[in-house]
Amino acid sequence: MHALRLQFPLPSSLRKLQSAGALAAAILLTLAGAVPALHAQDSGPREILITYRCQPADRPAFREYLERDEIAMLEQLKRDGALKRYKVLFNPIVTETFDAMIVLDFATYTVTDRWLAIERKTPGGLTPAGLKLAKPVQTYLADLQWEGGNDQPGSTNPVFYVIPYSYSSLDQYKAYIDAYLIPQVRGWMKEGVLNRYSLYLNRYPVGDPWDSLFIYEYRDRESFGKREGTIAKVRDSLKNDPVWKHWSDIKATIRSESENTIMEEVTPGASAPRHEPKGLH
Repeated sequence: MHALRLQFPLPSSLRKLQSAGALAAAILLTLAGAVPALHAQDSGPREILITYRCQPADRPAFREYLERDEIAMLEQLKRDGALKRYKVLFNPIVTETFDAMIVLDFATYTVTDRWLAIERKTPGGLTPAGLKLAKPVQTYLADLQWEGGNDQPGSTNPVFYVIPYSYSSLDQYKAYIDAYLIPQVRGWMKEGVLNRYSLYLNRYPVGDPWDSLFIYEYRDRESFGKREGTIAKVRDSLKNDPVWKHWSDIKATIRSESENTIMEEVTPGASAPRHEPKGLH
């Protein structure tokens, strides 16, 4: 026997209570982890991120070093099965953040020992030649907590946007990412401007410079230029979702953002041949 369903309209006061109850239930489900994060922290961290600084005069040579020596070392780690994948990113302009970053994703936590062995002889993964050009600023042990990619073919000149955040409550922050940010990011990919996103949690957060780090891969410079317009368009499409709206209204109390960095990927032999300007011989 089927239960009888009410066919008459509810009074406005009850409709409000019903709506508020549904919103509260949805928020509680999100906080309880109804939408699971990508990686559970059931082992040690498998991701290592390292940032570097160098003098402006050494930037061209350091980039060439990364293209040649650093990538050769990382490729060997991949062939050995220790490293699943990596990114070598370079800041195309001089800023107050950092000049370069490498992102290492190891197959297991235990094989990160391979990197610790490398560190003993080459701090920050840099040989003596590399250390003459730059110095490691900070090394982070992290968890790749969320990631996703667009099925469309990527561009040969993607733009990477790196955004660090701090938060006060990890559980609340994870719920906020699931309910507020991920729906937006999926919208950006649907719009065709974003290739991929990777969101990292610092395994040992101590505040500045970041507890979480977002790395967005935009298709190309033109797509990155559409970032603000795309954000506004997708947010407009989500504003009537009560759960999304709840997190939008309180996001300023959940996390704080610090200096962003626009980067590009370093690949083997990516630098153009060096030519001396005519007339300067």
